[in-house]
Amino acid sequence: MAISAGAPRPTVAASFPPIPLHRRLYGFGSVYGKTIRDSRLAVIIAAGLFGGLSLVLGAAIGTVFPTPAARLEVDKLVGSMPASMVNLFGNATLMGPKLGTLGGYMSWKYGALFGLGAGLWSILALSGTLAGESARGSLDFVAAAPFGKRRIALEKLAAHLTMLWLAMAVIAVMVFVSSNVFGDPSLGDPIPLGGSIGFALWVGFIAMCFGGLALALAPLLGRAGSAAVAGIVMVALWVASGLNVGGPLVAVSPFHWTVNHIPLVGFYDWTGLATVGVVAVIFLVIGVELFRRRDLGVTAGLSLPALPKDVLGVRGPVARAFGDQLPRALAWGLGMGLMGGLLASLVGSFANQVGKDTTITKTFATIFPGYDFATAGGWLQLYVALFYIAAGFAAATFVSKWASDETEGRLEEVLAGPTSRARWVIAGGVAAVGAVVLMTAILALGIGLGASTGGATAGDAILGSASLGLYAVAIVGIGVAVGGLWRTSLAAEIAALVVVATYLIDLLAPPLKMPDWFHQLALTAHMGQPMVGQWDAFGIVACVVIAVVGILLGAWGVTRRDVAR
Repeated sequence: MAISAGAPRPTVAASFPPIPLHRRLYGFGSVYGKTIRDSRLAVIIAAGLFGGLSLVLGAAIGTVFPTPAARLEVDKLVGSMPASMVNLFGNATLMGPKLGTLGGYMSWKYGALFGLGAGLWSILALSGTLAGESARGSLDFVAAAPFGKRRIALEKLAAHLTMLWLAMAVIAVMVFVSSNVFGDPSLGDPIPLGGSIGFALWVGFIAMCFGGLALALAPLLGRAGSAAVAGIVMVALWVASGLNVGGPLVAVSPFHWTVNHIPLVGFYDWTGLATVGVVAVIFLVIGVELFRRRDLGVTAGLSLPALPKDVLGVRGPVARAFGDQLPRALAWGLGMGLMGGLLASLVGSFANQVGKDTTITKTFATIFPGYDFATAGGWLQLYVALFYIAAGFAAATFVSKWASDETEGRLEEVLAGPTSRARWVIAGGVAAVGAVVLMTAILALGIGLGASTGGATAGDAILGSASLGLYAVAIVGIGVAVGGLWRTSLAAEIAALVVVATYLIDLLAPPLKMPDWFHQLALTAHMGQPMVGQWDAFGIVACVVIAVVGILLGAWGVTRRDVAR
């Protein structure tokens, strides 16, 4: 049948041009790229913390233990501690005389910190990457596209593994560089590249194992339930292996399987490490398949108690913003409070043991100048100094939550009501500060309870914990200022970078005898020693001013730019 000349031709839909690779990696066109983009803050924190710690340890240990006699003091110090405490942190018996080397000290003193820290990151990421989005309903839109559920799970998993092993590569490079640049070859400090890679593999496999457990449990228990169970299992297996309690807990502990794998001093157990890797892969496969077979968002209902309706944020902009921050504030406060209470309960025994030997006291004073290690308060101040970075990262997550109003497209709806841009910034900043106050109060309670049993003055410990909150509100001010003046999508990342830079400067400058002006760039260098009642008024004022001025600058800046789309 002929078509008349005047009949219009059917319209052909225009085809979309292919998306370039670099745009896919930035988050367009693939679930993998979107997950990579969403993981920027986490990888900055992890790589910055672990890589920076590796670099600082290599620089500091070689400086403060420059002679064979000084290295012998390390062995003497470890030998004076209870056997259960020594084995909890590492296999000092196997290392023997190599404990006094840079690799030995790093493995024994900080090896567990690397493994548990990376494991916690992987647990939080993999427990929420599928279950969290399923609960929020955002995966329904992705699943409606021509992607199978298995592909969605595999791309999200691949994105996390990419970020995880990128951080592990940073660890391997930093350990190798720091030990060979700052270490003393005559004392056995330089670590070969194979040793640093072996250490990074151990940290990565431990993280994959417990993160995989969280991923496998998430379709059944939900985000909170899977993270809680996986975290408890990780800590329980670590303690069981360190204390060697025997029984099934030790037999199934990945820490026990790799107890003889100490690559930084040349001891390798590839069989044990491979076992951890195989178990990790099994957990990951189970998690992907369970996600594919179950309905989205349907779990057994094991989760944290629901928040009261009065704190869900229905009474104005500040209440709404604080309601959004409340779960994070409670999580950070409880986590830091438990750890702070545990460490505070140990300071009395440490002070008693070290105070009996003036040589060991002088050794610690060389590593950490300005601390009185003959008192429980001095030890508590040392531990709390390590909590500054945790408080700073908590503040960065509060900034991230505030910034998500704009980065996730809710801000236009918020501004459609009777809320100005400046009021939105100020309300968000005040809510973030409120979250810091709540977190600090819980932390202070934990430290105070621990200090009362550990020989420190509980009143000074509780009051001194406020210094962590002051530092955190300053980081909030910096993040809000960046978000208001520039881009909210970079606010949390820059705040986290400031925390990492401050930590490295404050830790590295004293033992390496760097110029005082360089050390003064770290805000934490101006806090004094509040755990023993010694406060620096300049630091207090500086933190408050940075917080207030930062929020006001953010409020002014957001009125002078377009809202991101």
